[in-house]
Amino acid sequence: FFVSPCAKVGMASVADQAKLNGDEAFKSKEYAKAVEFYTVAIAENAKNGTNPKHVLLSNRSACYASLTQWDKALEDAKACIIAEGSYAKGHTRKGAALIGKGDYEMAVRAYERATELEPNNATFKRSLEDARAMLKGGGARASASRPSSTPFTSGGAGSSSSSSSSSSSSVELPFALDIVVLLAQLFCIVNGAMFVFTMDPLQSRFVFLRAVLGGFIAYVFIAVGKHGVPNFQTAKTMWSVFRGTASQGATQGIFNVAQDDNTHYIFYCPMLMSASPSLVLLMPIVLSTASAGAARGIRLCARVSVARVLTPIFEKVTSRDQQLKAMCANAEVMIVIFMIVELFTPRRNFLFLILYAQLIRVRLLTNASSRAAWEGFVARIDSVLLHQRSPAPVQAVYRKVRGFIGSYLAHPARPA
Repeated sequence: FFVSPCAKVGMASVADQAKLNGDEAFKSKEYAKAVEFYTVAIAENAKNGTNPKHVLLSNRSACYASLTQWDKALEDAKACIIAEGSYAKGHTRKGAALIGKGDYEMAVRAYERATELEPNNATFKRSLEDARAMLKGGGARASASRPSSTPFTSGGAGSSSSSSSSSSSSVELPFALDIVVLLAQLFCIVNGAMFVFTMDPLQSRFVFLRAVLGGFIAYVFIAVGKHGVPNFQTAKTMWSVFRGTASQGATQGIFNVAQDDNTHYIFYCPMLMSASPSLVLLMPIVLSTASAGAARGIRLCARVSVARVLTPIFEKVTSRDQQLKAMCANAEVMIVIFMIVELFTPRRNFLFLILYAQLIRVRLLTNASSRAAWEGFVARIDSVLLHQRSPAPVQAVYRKVRGFIGSYLAHPARPA
């Protein structure tokens, strides 16, 4: 029998009662219910709660881990550490989530930090030993899960459909190449920031192109590390897929490459070379690069002890990963509006608009954040143009335009 958190929580101390209810649900192994209670506690804690925020985040992270929702568990663990870096249990929550995601090296680092904070805690020591054992024994597993050098096949592009949906930051490259990619990402971010403050038109174009180039280099290296280097076999595989004679594994491989964010941005960056410099066009690259670069920076800092002082900065960025993805998706929608408005100015670029429309179709098919941003935009326009006070002719024209755009962006369902 399910009781709504809000119904069960009393008015005297909403946050504290929600926390107690969450504890009860967790002990009863009703983890989904516990998540709801802890979410209420976190939201109301600033008003009338007496429990520290980092404890609530730690508890909810444990619930997500019990539900095997590792990304959410890791997000809460990172937020817990940011709220209170000396809270050892927050680092163990991070370690547990990283183990669930298969990142044993970073899990070891997290447990090491927990044991540094509480050196006499036997549970933390056992967890650290277990993580180290997984790291030593997980080499074969890790290498098996990585794409082979044959690209765009069931072994090259990744036979698992989940591999294509993983973030670009999760791709682990050789150490030297990892540094090159991070430098390219930082180069993109720095030039993106410089573009905002550059007034001279000629100089701003150079800065704009440098930011695009930095992002492009990073995307290419990550994509190659994830899917392999294209070769003659790549062309043969693609041709067989187009003819409908390819195996299911080869078709899945092509699909994985096509829905990878890195592939989308590799296509997008050259388009910007012909576009007039604009901040809105640069936003998707800079925001996605910032998100991926921060995760890569954390991994590199863990391997270079001198650079670990930068880890808290990178962790603050990764803790806002979902917000960055949402901002990036909203920027993609803004670009559509921007390019349509530009059609009525001397800056219009028909070729860019056509190519970008094709890219958006793919993004809406493969990226949940892009779909959410587009649906939110359409809902806001509907609330204005389909309002009961909106003139009937305006509503009729808008419905036709919306129907046309909707039919263009519609995709057939992917076969099971």
